[in-house]
Amino acid sequence: MGQAIRVSGQAISTGTNASKSNSSDTYTVKPGDTLGQIAKAKNMTLQQLKSVNRLSGSLIFPGQVLKITTTAINNGNNVNKQAVEKHVVKLGDSLSSIAKKYNLSLNALLKLNPAITNSNRIKIGQTINVSGKTASSAANKPSISTTKSAKANQVLTTGAKYMGAKYVYGASTSRTDVFDCSSFTLKAFQAAGISLPRTSLAQSRAGASVSSNNLQKGDLVFFDTNGDGVINHVGIYAGNGQMLNASTSNGVSYANINSSYWGPRFIKAVRVLN
Repeated sequence: MGQAIRVSGQAISTGTNASKSNSSDTYTVKPGDTLGQIAKAKNMTLQQLKSVNRLSGSLIFPGQVLKITTTAINNGNNVNKQAVEKHVVKLGDSLSSIAKKYNLSLNALLKLNPAITNSNRIKIGQTINVSGKTASSAANKPSISTTKSAKANQVLTTGAKYMGAKYVYGASTSRTDVFDCSSFTLKAFQAAGISLPRTSLAQSRAGASVSSNNLQKGDLVFFDTNGDGVINHVGIYAGNGQMLNASTSNGVSYANINSSYWGPRFIKAVRVLN
């Protein structure tokens, strides 16, 4: 879980066969997508797609951002396209080891990542640029919207690492084998450097309120499951009507916020990413 995969091609429509394409940099998995559909759309074999992403299985999840090196087919001839541009930090990584892996000097890697101000501090799940133009002026720096999107993906990627973890009410925030709803969101947002209050009710008072029609990935969504008018559940909006949450019935899992269960129980949403 938590892989960031990059492929060339256009987005795949939910519930339909993936259409072939030749030029795009990222693809966000939608409900109903499969690795087979994605591989077919990108003129790759399933094994190629698994291999470049070091995937042992075929499990992917809605909201997952995909990136890789691809081989496009052009008039029957293989045309290699070098598309690896980013590295997602894993346990044990350092900037020096990442630079060595991509045949870069540490100074060159830092020039590609002007937002990194301390070369000794990187976080698991953080996205590092490993190729591309260096940012030499303010005009080349990531826009606010890009930064928000990157943080949202970081939060969701971190949360997805705990898929299947069981629900335990009042779970310790130091544990990652079990969660309650708010300890899960607290842990996921730590990846983006954001500290949330401990309870769902307190988290609902953080950030800026947003309407259900203006939800963005990374927004916190809140529910009243008891019907007593008090917020008692929180999840992370993952796009396409899905949230990533720790529920009493399924543990850490995805759920449709517009379902017959969650829809009537929705109370509010807040945005804490900026």
